[in-house]
Amino acid sequence: MLNRTSFYIIFFIIILILLSIIEPSVKMGLFMAIMITSFKYIDTFLHELGHFFAGKLVGYEIERVVIGDRKPIFSGVVFGTSFIFCYGFGGLTVPGTSVKISKLRLSVFALGGVFFQIFIISIIYILFGIGSEENYFLPLLFMFLNLITIVYNLYPRTFIQDGRVYLSDGLLFKKIIMMNTTVQ
Repeated sequence: MLNRTSFYIIFFIIILILLSIIEPSVKMGLFMAIMITSFKYIDTFLHELGHFFAGKLVGYEIERVVIGDRKPIFSGVVFGTSFIFCYGFGGLTVPGTSVKISKLRLSVFALGGVFFQIFIISIIYILFGIGSEENYFLPLLFMFLNLITIVYNLYPRTFIQDGRVYLSDGLLFKKIIMMNTTVQ
């Protein structure tokens, strides 16, 4: 049984498809909406994957990686880490408990998502530039959405997911810089 939100989303998509038959310019709007939504979800996945790789690099056990911030769609276990894909655009990488965390290790973990996104943007730019004359906007759109995600994650703030308060990458890094000794 569909809930009300799913029903409205499906209804809206059907209306857009029917409108695109009547008015061709709606097709471009529909295409752009699908691309922006897809790229934003991929951006979040790449960001959290960066935290995962950085955590593994510095020797952390990663408990779970959550992509999205709403109801789960599917999940799986990769290298002992639970990957949970949900509706929505948020993300969270939760490291396991560690006996001693150094400032360097914690900094690498905190900035791993941003550095991985910068790496991916660089690869896309090297491979595609900003696109060809016929299709210049897709690589540019992907890079732009990644930059927005980077700025959003580096802004110092707290957020709530699953009823718990978490620190953004920027706030976590700010706290790491202000620490005097290693965290127990």
